This record gives sequence, structure tokens and C-alpha cells, in this order.
Amino acid sequence: MMKYYLEIIKPRIILGNIILIIGSFLFSSRFYFDVFLFIFTVLGVSLVIASSCVFNNIIDVEIDAKMNRTKNRVLVKKLLKPIPVYIFGIIVGGFGFFILGFLVNFLSMFLSIIGFIIYVFIYTFLKRTSIYSTFIGSFSGSIPSLIGCSAVNNTISIASICLFIIFIFWQMSHFYAISIMYIEDYKNANLPVFPVVKGILKTKKHIFYYIICFSLSSFILTFLTYLGYIFIFLISILNLYWLYISYINIKEKNHFKFSSRIFYLSIIIVIFFNILISINFRF
Repeated sequence: MMKYYLEIIKPRIILGNIILIIGSFLFSSRFYFDVFLFIFTVLGVSLVIASSCVFNNIIDVEIDAKMNRTKNRVLVKKLLKPIPVYIFGIIVGGFGFFILGFLVNFLSMFLSIIGFIIYVFIYTFLKRTSIYSTFIGSFSGSIPSLIGCSAVNNTISIASICLFIIFIFWQMSHFYAISIMYIEDYKNANLPVFPVVKGILKTKKHIFYYIICFSLSSFILTFLTYLGYIFIFLISILNLYWLYISYINIKEKNHFKFSSRIFYLSIIIVIFFNILISINFRF
């Protein structure tokens, strides 16, 4: 029974968001690191994300049943009853909001509420009707970086806004690669994702453009003196390779092979990026 509840909170999504939280929290903790604040921030956001994933599972159960990638999920196979799952989602989310509001700060709680609303009530429904649902969803996916910074500073700084924008560009290229990899699933579920509506070639070009935007926006952190030239040098090495692969992918007919490579490269890059901003090179 417990493994089913663990599955519906989508641990991999939580882990991916924790990377952003840790990176932005350490980036903002230049002179003093508060261990307990760090633990409460990671725990609170993780619980809120877990709750949003639970409700996403509930809302998307009919869609998941039509896709090979998701047809074996817990709620599709009716391994858990809906009412206990609803209660579980409410309790988990409630604890997350409480931890952020009373053990971190109200700004972090407010941002987490915004992220929750965007993901559960806006993105989840928009993806049934709009090709721009991914763009809206990227706002929710980038909010953990805002929370990581605001947990430390209790304000929305220019640096946190920069990180927020940078991660939007990253997520767009990341999710567009996924949408190409599983395009047949999206067609079967009748979801108007970008490659289904606009075509794979145009999606590949957009991935290329978003990677350029991600790479160039990374320079802003150095330009504004938040990070030094070592950061730019190291992250640019991976960014250029990522950009090169995406350029090759535009003319490649084996869509799955190169799109999956872009996808896995994006994971490596976001981990490396957050490690670098955590180290906080100042020269």
C-alpha cells in the first residue's frame, strides 16, 4: 500500500525540484548557512510538490489511461480509491504550506501556493486545450528557485528573478524534448502539445532557440556580478555541447534518439548549473 502512495507523489519530479531549491538556497546563502531553515525549506516545498502531483494524478487519470507511458499508474489501475487519495493530497499539501509559512517565511508559502495553483488548476487543464500549456507549466516548475532564494532573504531579489527566467528557458527545451520522445502517446491522448500541432521540425527549432536563450541568460548572473567568470566558462562548455546536439537534431530523422539525448543532457546541465551557483564563484 505504501509503495502506491509513494508512486503517486512522483518522487522523480520532487527530486528534480529539490535540485533547484538547493541550488538557489545555497546561492543566496553567501555569508551564513542556516541548516534548519534549509531543511524546512526543502521539506516544505517537497510536500507541496508531492501534493500537487497527487492531484495531477487524480485529474489526469483518463488521459493517463490512453498513454503507454502512464497506463500502468496506480490510479489508472485502480490500486487506490479516490477519496483516500484526495485526503492524502490535502494532508501532505497542508503540512507543506504550514512548514513554509511558520518555519520558513510567509513569502515562501505564498510562492508555493502560486506554484501549486498554476500546476494543478491552470497547467493541468490548459494542456487539454492549448499548445502553450508547457510555457505556463514552466512557471510552476521554476518557482522552486524563487522559493529557495526567498527562504534566505525573505524578498524577491533581482538574482532570484534571473534564476526564475533562466529555468523557464531550461524547462521549455527539456519538456519539448520529452514531447517529441512521446509524441505518439500525446496523439493517442488527443493532447495538443506543441509537436503534435506545429510539427516535430518546428519543435526542434524551438528547442534550439530555448537553449540559446538559456545559455545567454546565464551570462546575466555574471554581468550583474552575482557570479564570476569561472561560472560562465564552466557552464558554457556544457551549454555549447547541448546547443550542438540540438542543432544536429534539427536535421536528424531519428527523432527519438537525439531528442532523448537532449533530454538527458538537460538533466546533467541543470544539476551542474545548480552545483556551480551553489559554489558561488565570485571570480
